Amino acid sequence: MQLESMLAAARAARIRAYAPYSGFAVGAALLTEGGAIITGANTENSSSGMTVCAERVAVMTAIHAGYRSFQKIAIAADCSPPPAPCGACRQVLWELAGSLEVIMGNLDNEVNIKSLQELYPDPFGSARWSDNPVGDSLFEEMEGWRIPVPFHPVGYLANDFKDPGSIPGNYKELLSRVIISPEYEEGLYRIEEEKKINIIAYLHRAKGYTLKGRRPGRGNETYGVFVCRAPLRPNWIAQSKVELVDRKRNVLTVRGADLIDGTPVLDLKTIMPGD
Repeated sequence: MQLESMLAAARAARIRAYAPYSGFAVGAALLTEGGAIITGANTENSSSGMTVCAERVAVMTAIHAGYRSFQKIAIAADCSPPPAPCGACRQVLWELAGSLEVIMGNLDNEVNIKSLQELYPDPFGSARWSDNPVGDSLFEEMEGWRIPVPFHPVGYLANDFKDPGSIPGNYKELLSRVIISPEYEEGLYRIEEEKKINIIAYLHRAKGYTLKGRRPGRGNETYGVFVCRAPLRPNWIAQSKVELVDRKRNVLTVRGADLIDGTPVLDLKTIMPGD
């Protein structure tokens, strides 16, 4: 299932490719030692030598986010046979990620799996983290808390609300489904014993925010953004309290979600009695 999830993430990453010259969108999904998935897509440039492949975007994004150990990488494109990393990507992956497993897939479910060392038997140099003078010891000294924190969805919400303006006033009475990715299904063990849960979600359609303004939910009086439930915030994260109606394997039926169809779900938190 992990292989299918990684290939699905790599295919989805193609959505963010910038490929106006080749028209060839490539997505990559890199799995860290701790189980996080970091994605990347090819980013082209009119000066072709400045183009960066999806694999390098993914691994460099992961390095910047603080990850150092990796298990495997998935690459996906609309071609047959499935795409393999170019020579430059093989060298960069070798130095920054080691001899990880490379999963190559396309949109027709063809899959080819090899180790990086099979693809690149005589790499130049070696991993250099032990010699790197810039490390985690500088985190506090250099205000490392300012670096953006990466998240990855564990599922998504499904309902009939197609955009924020279509959420009806009686949404608290209406049903939605929370579809958790199958590899996280075990994490739902005994959730049906709970009456209410909080959905922690990413508002993928949100744009911008105001730190202070009139809030319709607070009598149209002026409040700061941290004193209200406004969807437009510095981080587009939402907490939606819902009633758990039913569970069938990895699908939860809930009542009262004020989230639109397709909203990425970051986490679920049960609401304890008395909270």
